[in-house]
Amino acid sequence: MSAAGEIARFQVFQCVSCRTQMQGLHIVCPQCLGREFHTEQIVATGTLASWTQVRKPPLQFKADGMYCVGVFDLDNGMRVTGRFLPQAGDSIGERVVLVETNASTTLPTFKVVRNG
Repeated sequence: MSAAGEIARFQVFQCVSCRTQMQGLHIVCPQCLGREFHTEQIVATGTLASWTQVRKPPLQFKADGMYCVGVFDLDNGMRVTGRFLPQAGDSIGERVVLVETNASTTLPTFKVVRNG
């Protein structure tokens, strides 16, 4: 979330032909086989579908130590993967919000939204 309380936005790629939105750039659209894409900024809120802790990260992320990854069902219908910042008591189906996007990996980071 930004300092002004705005919900962070997430960059996705949208097929010019069929308007399918995807996380990460594809060579060919999986829906229509189109080859033209443009970027869109979407509001990244949704629900937690699944998550796990990576205890032995790949070499690329070795400096990060242990971290959590999750699968998130966004409100616009997309299912995305990214980092997850778990808190005690988090459970599947709870509301999540994007808190940042790692510029070097373009991985989004989500956390559960707590009311109050």
